[in-house]
Amino acid sequence: MAEAPAGQRIIRGGGAQGGRVLEEARSRTLWQALSQVAQANPDKVALVGASDDGEVRRLTYSELTRRIEHFSIGLAITGVRRGDRVVLWMTNSLEWVVAAQAAMRLGAAVVPVNTFLKAPEIRYVIEQSGARHLIMLDQFRKLYFPAMLAEISPEFAHADQPGNLCDPGLPDLRHVLMLSRSGGKHAGTHDFATIEGAGRSDTGMWRDIAAKMASAVRPTDLGMVKYTSGSTGFPKGVMLDQGGMVASGIIHAKRVDAGLDTVFFSMMPFFHGGGSIWGQMTTLMNGGKLVFTEAFDPQMAVRLIAEEQATILFGVLAAEVIEIALKEGKSFPSMRTGYIPNEDGRKVFPNIDFNIMPFGLTETCGPAAASSRSDPPDKLGLSGTLLDGNELRVVDPETLQDVAPGQPGEAWIRGNITKGYWNKPVETAKLFTEDGWMRSEDLISVDAEGFIQFVGRIKLMLKVGGENVSIEEVENVVESHEAIAACGATGVPDPRRQEVVRVYVVRRNGHAIEEAELRPWLEARLARFKQPRDIIFVDALPRLANGKIDRVTLQRMADEDVAK
Repeated sequence: MAEAPAGQRIIRGGGAQGGRVLEEARSRTLWQALSQVAQANPDKVALVGASDDGEVRRLTYSELTRRIEHFSIGLAITGVRRGDRVVLWMTNSLEWVVAAQAAMRLGAAVVPVNTFLKAPEIRYVIEQSGARHLIMLDQFRKLYFPAMLAEISPEFAHADQPGNLCDPGLPDLRHVLMLSRSGGKHAGTHDFATIEGAGRSDTGMWRDIAAKMASAVRPTDLGMVKYTSGSTGFPKGVMLDQGGMVASGIIHAKRVDAGLDTVFFSMMPFFHGGGSIWGQMTTLMNGGKLVFTEAFDPQMAVRLIAEEQATILFGVLAAEVIEIALKEGKSFPSMRTGYIPNEDGRKVFPNIDFNIMPFGLTETCGPAAASSRSDPPDKLGLSGTLLDGNELRVVDPETLQDVAPGQPGEAWIRGNITKGYWNKPVETAKLFTEDGWMRSEDLISVDAEGFIQFVGRIKLMLKVGGENVSIEEVENVVESHEAIAACGATGVPDPRRQEVVRVYVVRRNGHAIEEAELRPWLEARLARFKQPRDIIFVDALPRLANGKIDRVTLQRMADEDVAK
């Protein structure tokens, strides 16, 4: 193990063996890893998914890999090739997993779309990623995705055949596949079931072609491009390779004791790293069972946790599950790992003896560090230690010098991390130091034993119900209204979503806009989790001498207002 340069305090996950552990874990593609698990456990249930209307479906590992193989053949027939980007615009379902894994089997990169986004935000993801293929659901609740796509691409509204979309505004997009649960059709889309059926019925040329394509894929191939809001307000596509995603699942599972007997329950959306990496990879790479809901549904969660005898609970908003269980007089003795927010939680989950408190971000393929059952009692509430193969420095963001143990600083990370940001070379260059450290913009402290405590964020970001929200993005959207002169956004505590957006707004002279007029305008332009809970009209915003918003004073204003 190489010595740290003078002045650097480098913390290494797994010690001298950590690098070899990570290298081995990264040595397979997703299809190779999943196929090996399925061969060893063909009849074991892999996925249990509940739709929004309460229908519960399940797939064994052999059924899952068979569907992935069939759908990948259909995708190959349709034109998906290694290196393509495939946008996946769907709510949680068995088909989400099948479609994502099938695309990655061929070496394409999946671009998950947040289903809460509005049409302009979705257009940005499709265009910026250069996606050639889009797989979408037909509708969910009051959302009708074909109509939203027609808003994004007027040419799609008039398309009379699939595979021939030609929109100058989206020059790369050609193929749209649609999973129709309502029975509706669109002439401009390939039918999801038909594509899968074509792969199932093909036993000759295309089956062989898809198999050769799969054999050509490498662990270093791009697996996902996950868009996450940045401090500049413009979403960036975080590039994650297949080997990194496999390794995250294997190493994280080892740390939290997840294996063949694990029943992992999560309501985290699959477009989020918590759903597609922490949930899917932690279970599917290790032969466990993932139980999930289509969307946040605490009533369904209570049912599934009991019926499936879940052992791990992960995700935000567990308080609602606890509240319903208490009202119904239920408890879940099968649960061993999860979050206990209060004494009511202890009543509902009497046997939880381990709390997952990971530290990580999308750029670290999910968790970079995690706690374990073997951690000393005095380390409870911390984020554990680095996962095998990761390296960490804690750096003063002003001096760029390593800080002493227990002192806060910015986390600089190497190891199982992103390749950078899709088609954003300037932002990618800013992300990495010359010697390969990734700047996280997260403030942490690390004690003498290597245990991590999250302190806060350097970047102007909020965490609303588990979703990153850029303060500057919200401000820019509000200020784009013709009646608004200036906007300052900040975060305030919220019992349900941890924190929410609060905006202070200055009207333009001669305009008398009120909240009732501004809210519906914002609802059409910002995803629900980005919308401000509070809109406060003021005569002026606090400013620094250079004219920038005085964010310290603004936050103090918000804190004082909320405390009243």
